[in-house]
Amino acid sequence: MDDNQWLDDTVIPGFRQASQVYADAMVTLGKQLLPIFAKALDMPKDFFEQAFVDPFFRLRMTHYPSIDTPVSNDEFGIAPHVDTSFCTILIQDQPGLSIFSEQRNLWLDVPMIKDAFIVNTGELLRQWSNDRFLSVKHFVNTNSSGVSRYSIPFFFNANSDYKMHCIPSCCSAEKPPKYPGISYNESQAVAQGE
Repeated sequence: MDDNQWLDDTVIPGFRQASQVYADAMVTLGKQLLPIFAKALDMPKDFFEQAFVDPFFRLRMTHYPSIDTPVSNDEFGIAPHVDTSFCTILIQDQPGLSIFSEQRNLWLDVPMIKDAFIVNTGELLRQWSNDRFLSVKHFVNTNSSGVSRYSIPFFFNANSDYKMHCIPSCCSAEKPPKYPGISYNESQAVAQGE
């Protein structure tokens, strides 16, 4: 994976250090969520520990400037997609995310809750859990609020070379694994057509 390319500290003083402090805090938060995922999957609370000793992550800082022109229904800030991560932890300063409800077959706007994170489950957790957790299809609305919108998604993954196999509580003789074991690195090669 590519290393970060940082601006010289004279351009935005303290930016690199603040970003690294935030990333470290997000890794801590991601690890604190793992026992919750384990419990939801009927596994011991420490089930994911070995997979996340040195978790791979991507931190993106996103700016959505407000646009003044009318927006059609097929225009997006980011088009509909699913995240390839184990999970994504998102903080935003304004509403702007919509998720797709498979059961209801409709798009739902995610409400803004002050000082709260949004957690989306991703493709790796879907495969690892044999579809018990689904990857959440979502898009970012085009920003026409009159003010800039900012969001910071944190894409949280297991150790990049950790081979993920179907979680024992998620498969049986009657419900065999749907997906082969795969590491984050291998999943990204597949996603990029390599």
